Amino acid sequence: MNHFHKLRTKLAILSVSLILTSAPVINGVLPSMKNDLNLTQAQTEILSTLPNLFVVISILLSSFMADKIGMKRTVSLGLLLVGIGGSLPILISSYPAVILSRLILGAGLGLFNSLAISFISIFYASHERASLLGIRNAFENIGQACLTLLAGLLLTFAWRYSFAVYLLAFPLILILNLFVPETKGQTVAAEKVKPRAVKEKIDPSIYGIFLFGILMMMSNSAILVRFPSMAVLIEGNAVNASIYLALMPLFGIIAGLLFGTVNRIFRSKTIYLYLTLLLVVNLLVSLAANHFVLLVLALFLSGVPIAWMVPHIFNCLGNLSKTGTQLNVSTSLMVVGFNLGGLLAPSGMQFLQFVAGSKSLAAPFPFFTILYGLLLAILVIRNGKDSHNQT
Repeated sequence: MNHFHKLRTKLAILSVSLILTSAPVINGVLPSMKNDLNLTQAQTEILSTLPNLFVVISILLSSFMADKIGMKRTVSLGLLLVGIGGSLPILISSYPAVILSRLILGAGLGLFNSLAISFISIFYASHERASLLGIRNAFENIGQACLTLLAGLLLTFAWRYSFAVYLLAFPLILILNLFVPETKGQTVAAEKVKPRAVKEKIDPSIYGIFLFGILMMMSNSAILVRFPSMAVLIEGNAVNASIYLALMPLFGIIAGLLFGTVNRIFRSKTIYLYLTLLLVVNLLVSLAANHFVLLVLALFLSGVPIAWMVPHIFNCLGNLSKTGTQLNVSTSLMVVGFNLGGLLAPSGMQFLQFVAGSKSLAAPFPFFTILYGLLLAILVIRNGKDSHNQT
């Protein structure tokens, strides 16, 4: 029975992540909204990433609220906002109402974005923590795949019904409060340092990871946002982008489940694998302006490096943090970086198109390809010098 209770707690903690990356699940609906509401390309794309604005703001409040009222209550409040705000367009389907809905959705997601990760780092340690972080990422992809597919099916009735997918938040509130214990005042699992001896100071290397997180999520969000428009441009209005967007997370699910194994096999070399995959994905999009097969291949592969890179980063944070509060702060900072990347994706793509002097929807992706190539080269050279110095 004790084993059953432990498994039940793990599943309850992981279930919160089913809706954590739900902001882009309505991307496949955007072309229909654009036609129905007479929106421009920029007005349409901003709806996908607009939640990231309030995600960033509410993440900054989440650690403070968790210290005051506890992690469970903070996460429950976030889920409540997701359920209410996310489903608002079902009742009011004007553009201003959708804008308001996306902002409330972002505020809710931000309240439990970093805490969903902190739950794992507080309750679990070592390889169990690394494996659960990978599985948590798989749960994100499972939720994203199912909700995207459901949103696409609901699109056959009307685009506003696609927003009903956010009603999933309500049963998740119940599951969380029934099966997850409160964590207020707890420290990180396997902590070796006494709380009074620990200075609440973030490791400086986290700031470099923060900047990388912005780039990684900007390029990934760019693919998700641009795919529906590029698909329609190549194949015509008959293509249902939601089907492809729903299939994409399946690759992330498999990758997430394999994260613990990959991490143990490649160890310090795993970062090379992740960066290479990020480079290849953006290169494929760069070449896919008129090739639908390449575009779909890039979309499907894009879930793999994210499924490995995100838990890798959060596992590093767990190792660099000594207390629960320190972990919450560093995790919140990282999630802010991820959401800043998503938020800046539309304006970033517009800027890169301007720099390239091209109106092609694929124009920004050669820049991302070059950046990942430079980062990979710098890392290989730096680590090569470190190995040489040690010998």
